[in-house]
Amino acid sequence: MNPQPAIPIRTQRAWRRTAAASARACIPASAALVAAALLVAPVTASAARDHGQSAASATHASRPALQRSMAKVVAAGAPGIVALIDDGSAATGARPWTAARGVADLRTRRAMTSHQRFRVGSVTKSFVATVALQLVDEGRLSLSDTVASRLPGILPYGDRVTLRQLLNHTSGIPEYAIGPRERVYRGERFRSWKPRRLVALIADQPQQFPSGTAFSYSNTNYVLAGLMIEQASGRSLAGEIRRRILRPLHLRDTSFPVDVASIPGPSARGYSLDHRHGRPVAGRLRDLTVYNPSAVWASGNMVSDIDDVARFYRALLGGRLLSPARLAEMKADGEPWMSGQRYGLGLHVIDTPCGPVFGHTGGVPGFANSAFSSEDGTLQIGVMMNVEDAPARVESRFQRTLEQGVREAFAGRC
Repeated sequence: MNPQPAIPIRTQRAWRRTAAASARACIPASAALVAAALLVAPVTASAARDHGQSAASATHASRPALQRSMAKVVAAGAPGIVALIDDGSAATGARPWTAARGVADLRTRRAMTSHQRFRVGSVTKSFVATVALQLVDEGRLSLSDTVASRLPGILPYGDRVTLRQLLNHTSGIPEYAIGPRERVYRGERFRSWKPRRLVALIADQPQQFPSGTAFSYSNTNYVLAGLMIEQASGRSLAGEIRRRILRPLHLRDTSFPVDVASIPGPSARGYSLDHRHGRPVAGRLRDLTVYNPSAVWASGNMVSDIDDVARFYRALLGGRLLSPARLAEMKADGEPWMSGQRYGLGLHVIDTPCGPVFGHTGGVPGFANSAFSSEDGTLQIGVMMNVEDAPARVESRFQRTLEQGVREAFAGRC
């Protein structure tokens, strides 16, 4: 008997339509991809046996099915890929399974390893939301604080937008990031952007909708949230992330390198298709490793590796960074996003046949990654490839790798 998924896998054509629509709506296209993978029912122990696997072999160190899928991503045209699976092993003191395929550098052919650092993009938002909620726990911020009360004059309608609405993307504030992003592709790689200047790019535009009445993913929300953190704490956002998260968790491969064009430490180089009129075009991959990330700041500035990202979400969802009340609010205060998905306070919430999973996707020029965990943080999947705006054949293979990884990470929960 061949078991069928509780929710059918989307066809590649349907996924591409979803991803294209998401991109036009300023939603990371990788979010549509990860939803397609996570909405597939992970195999249970009995299903694994029906596929010729024992429950024990699902946690075997080599993970041959996942390794084969990763190799196909590289064969399709991705420079390299890294994956992490924690099927509960970390709870017993063992390290999560990690593997890498392909190269970290197309010119030198340096091999990709699972310890390479990369730009995590919008995964940064989970870190920023965590710091904001820590300040709420301490009484130094409130989720009902308005932008105007903390940052007078920065937006003409700032008195109608709250911190909560920034964190869950219900503010109605327009997206600023498209213009600065396209300048990177046109060769303007070293401009230093100040956060207030980023907000000023859209400050004269009207709200997309009245605050709190709809959902629209906008990177501007997190630039404003970062500024509110700085105002409330009296310290830099980078310093607060380092003091409150990176040091306590010993995340030594993670940083918030404002105005630093290179990636600090051992890292992969990042690649992308070229852009024309704001859209990727077929052709050779461009090396987009070196550029000033200040244009994304609190919305996507951070650098990390796959293990540190997983450790962060394990600690967050395991209750080590927030009070139970704030963590519950972070997970539950979700707004409908796309099929099967909600967005909490800095967290994607994806409903699966094995229960909700929590995390974030990230995509910036050069890198795409996804990191998702079970509700208690004990089961995890993380993947990264050092290409963003990749050819369609790469993205479809990447989706299949996510599907396989989800099966292996979450099988024990079904």
